Amino acid sequence: MDEIEQLRGYIGELEERLRAAEAHAANVAREAELQQSRALDLSARLSAILSISAALLISRDVNAIVQLVVREAGCLFAGTHAVQLFLLDQESERIDLRASSGNGDSQCGYVLAKLAVLAPRAMLLVGPELEHALAHCHQQHANQAQGCANAHVCPPASALLGPLRVESMRMGAIVLYGYHPNKRYYPRDLPFVQALADLTAVAIDEVMQRVHAATLQRDLAITQSLHAEAQARLNTAQAQLLQSAKLAAVGELSASVAHEINNPLYAARNSLYLVEQDIAPDAPQHAFLAIAQQELGRIARIITRMRDFYRPAKAELAATNVNTLLRETLELVQTHLRHGHIHAIATLNPELPCTVAHADQLRQVFLNIILNACDAMPYGGDLRVTTQLLQARPEAPATIGVYITDTGLGIPPEHLPHLFEPFYTTKAQGTGLGLAISAHIVTQHGGRITVESAQGQGTAFTILLPVHG
Repeated sequence: MDEIEQLRGYIGELEERLRAAEAHAANVAREAELQQSRALDLSARLSAILSISAALLISRDVNAIVQLVVREAGCLFAGTHAVQLFLLDQESERIDLRASSGNGDSQCGYVLAKLAVLAPRAMLLVGPELEHALAHCHQQHANQAQGCANAHVCPPASALLGPLRVESMRMGAIVLYGYHPNKRYYPRDLPFVQALADLTAVAIDEVMQRVHAATLQRDLAITQSLHAEAQARLNTAQAQLLQSAKLAAVGELSASVAHEINNPLYAARNSLYLVEQDIAPDAPQHAFLAIAQQELGRIARIITRMRDFYRPAKAELAATNVNTLLRETLELVQTHLRHGHIHAIATLNPELPCTVAHADQLRQVFLNIILNACDAMPYGGDLRVTTQLLQARPEAPATIGVYITDTGLGIPPEHLPHLFEPFYTTKAQGTGLGLAISAHIVTQHGGRITVESAQGQGTAFTILLPVHG
């Protein structure tokens, strides 16, 4: 009997060991299955991260990036009930909710996002640690939390926080919620939420840098344009100042020369007149005396214009109607226009205000330019005279624009820069003072005169005069 009892005890011990071995084998199998499941989950997550990275690389808009990240984050982490993505405004340091999915509590999200923005790495909050972080939200929802029926009002059971950072610059945070205790996050989720946050931050920073670079490029182009405009104005002002200085120097010299020549010139003319009186009417010397008197008269006219260039004829400033002056000038040259087969077209703005000016001097300017235009059309053509009221900006003073255009031979490009210089002329019988005097008069009235010309197409003079003189 003792042997039978011993045998039974031994058999029972073997059965106990067998059951323990079977339980251990089952545990090993479950652990192997769990490890295999985790390996498959790791592989799937790595593939998902790579796919998200590729999608973020081709995104060109911040809104598209945040929507993509929120959508993919819910699929990347099992048990996720809601996802929220917050961005930090760098100037005001305010956190704004930019994208969300699910029914996450926005108040809780702001609290967790502020915590995540200050954190150096991704965080996992569960249990008391999460409750402590959401103490402010717990107070706000205390009444609802006692008998909570909606998941978005109850505090989450776990949360994943991923700070969005590029180097030391904080950009925002991504917050994931697990509201059910059986669907919670684990420490193994932290590397993936960190990777997702880093990819998101880099993608957003790239878009912002691209926008910033485009803005800088646009500002640079505007600055360069303004600089070029300012440089052009400076060059024009310097050229005008130099021209004024040259005109003043030439005018002073002209006045001095005119004064010195005038007296002997009149003496010579009077002497010729007296000689002519003593010669018989049919004497052959009359022809030579006529030539001498004609040339001396021409010299006298040149001297008069030289004197007027430095010291123009005195006139009183008065309210002057530019349209009236142009009509009078065109009427004055009607015979000249008819003989030259030139068709004059006047388009004068009837609402043109008066300018304070020397009427005779402005008339001289218009006459010089119109006569030059007639000379440039030896075979006939069109002469257009136009006036406009110009005002670049509402607060800027108004300007009168006078445009005199012909369809003549045009001016060679090499002559244009010197056109308003004293004694510079392309005419065989010209003195080179007409346009120089005109430019001087316009400048003295606070205006500006310019010329554009193309050979074979014609010339256009522009005279700008201030309304108030």
